[in-house]
Amino acid sequence: MKEEFKMAHTMNLVSITLASLFCAISFSNAAPHTPKTKSALRLPGLEKIKHVVYFMQENRSFDMYYGTMYGVRGFQDPNVGIQENGLSLFYQPCSASPDIKNSTKYLLPYQLKGARAGCTAGGSNGWEANHKALNGYRNNNWPDGNSPASMGYLNRTQIPFLYALADEFTIADMYFQSVTGSTDPNRVVWMSGTNRGDPNDMVLEDNTQSTPLGWSTYPEALTKANITWQVYQDKDNFDDNALAWFKYWQDLPDGPERSKGLGFLGLNAFYEAAAKGTLPQFSIIVGPMELSEHPINTPLAGSWLQQQVVNAVMNGKNWNETALFINYDESGGYFDHVIPPQEPQEDWATDKFSGGKAPIGYGPRVPMVIISPWTRGGNVFSETADHRSTLRFMEEWVGKDEQGNYLAPAVHLSKFSRKTSSNLVGAFDFDHPDYSIPKFNPVAKPAQVLGKWSPTEMCEIIITAPKTKPPYGNQVFPVVESGARRVRGAVTEGRKLTFQTADTILQLSDDKKSILAKKVTQGSAKKVTHNSKTKDASHLNPQALFQLILTGTANQFKLQSVHDPELCLNVWGSTITIGECKGTSWYFERTKDGYLIRDVGTDSYLAINEKVVLQNSPSTSFQIYSVTI
Repeated sequence: MKEEFKMAHTMNLVSITLASLFCAISFSNAAPHTPKTKSALRLPGLEKIKHVVYFMQENRSFDMYYGTMYGVRGFQDPNVGIQENGLSLFYQPCSASPDIKNSTKYLLPYQLKGARAGCTAGGSNGWEANHKALNGYRNNNWPDGNSPASMGYLNRTQIPFLYALADEFTIADMYFQSVTGSTDPNRVVWMSGTNRGDPNDMVLEDNTQSTPLGWSTYPEALTKANITWQVYQDKDNFDDNALAWFKYWQDLPDGPERSKGLGFLGLNAFYEAAAKGTLPQFSIIVGPMELSEHPINTPLAGSWLQQQVVNAVMNGKNWNETALFINYDESGGYFDHVIPPQEPQEDWATDKFSGGKAPIGYGPRVPMVIISPWTRGGNVFSETADHRSTLRFMEEWVGKDEQGNYLAPAVHLSKFSRKTSSNLVGAFDFDHPDYSIPKFNPVAKPAQVLGKWSPTEMCEIIITAPKTKPPYGNQVFPVVESGARRVRGAVTEGRKLTFQTADTILQLSDDKKSILAKKVTQGSAKKVTHNSKTKDASHLNPQALFQLILTGTANQFKLQSVHDPELCLNVWGSTITIGECKGTSWYFERTKDGYLIRDVGTDSYLAINEKVVLQNSPSTSFQIYSVTI
């Protein structure tokens, strides 16, 4: 299994004949034909995307990479869960720790340091260890249920390209792995929408449990819809191409279709097709083992591969019409503080360790960054999502027929996942594209020996520096960057927010008795939260910060002051007031320019007319920023 890292691959692909390989290469390099879905019904703007690229890396949690990043739901989360001992979930109970708070031995997230930080492993990514860590979705048993090593993290100085990429494009900070388990079941979901067929045909741990898998995969639906597509992989693919585990693909005779799913065209074929403008409509990239970022493979080696893919897309002939999604299959046994959504009991599976029923997912958050001209600007996409969201996006992108049926349906998605997980379309701003190409500092090419990648060996064997261990007796809370990111998508909790227009920002008055529409001038909040290239928020008035508190009804929130948590933005009759946090619920409606903020009780809208007022019809569209200071 992947969690053991060095286990030999369990699935061996039938070799591809020269004839079928030739067909695949010819197919890949040919300009894609116009699909029959040209007149399909789509959500507005999706027709501007002509090429979609999916690239999945390995085994990193969101907090492990981005917990210290500015403007995301990281280690400064104002809505972090509180344990029964009164401590936040950042203070994980740890029986090995001498440090005690609230009568509890604890371990905080700690930075992996030194020359071998990149090849320092976390905990186990397996089903049993991660279910123990989640502890009935209380999420409070990572050091003892999984490993103290689960609490390690990296920051911007250690993975600079990954941070720079998020700063230029859009990062999703509520994207979860689908299965609370290892690589294989999550990649199976990514390619099919589920990890199980009939009751005896499922994957909870690795692809040897039930092979070959008997249900259909999503690329089959794309072929039926006349969408051109191709898997790009080297022969060293770390056994990460989930299509190879399915009976349909194993039984398919040599030919163009089999070559699309199982052929080894190589990553260079993707780079060349991107440069020439001959990419198919949909591309899937599977990387080699030592560039996969799977611990103990280094993030810097994976960063180099990501940069090659990003540069190929941005500098290719189709940049103005391409969307690239980079995500991770699962969290690799690393801690993440956000409690995942839990599937209903009717969707649970038999736990092979306990014999009882256990939730399949969702599992911890994993990173996702979306690279395209419509996701520029260093935004944060805040909608709840998982691997099934990528299939939901494809459904919408391919479109519907005149009867409203998806032309390429993801038939295995559960009702719960369709209700819970985003289709990712809200991450895009099709009205304000930016076709310019950002410049990134080049990532050093990983080491090679005799033509094979060897950065992991360089880190593990050549470097003799010690690896970081939990800093018992000397723990400090992680330092989070200061800055702001513009929010995209449906608004969710977990962030400190500002609400702004072109020339005003909402702010609690000095006497805490009213809400003001503070004019933005040179050097004020607008400049530091939006116009500044660094998006520095260090000079932002804390009175302008608010956080969302769920009211118990989906997508309805109280607007609570961060400066004084006893106070919320309320409605009294037709007047906006500041007072106790009870009674008033707010709903956010997205527009092409931002968000309308509606009071649910009166069905009236927050507006700025010299003062902050309530109006029957919408007139003020707010820009929302997620801020860390």
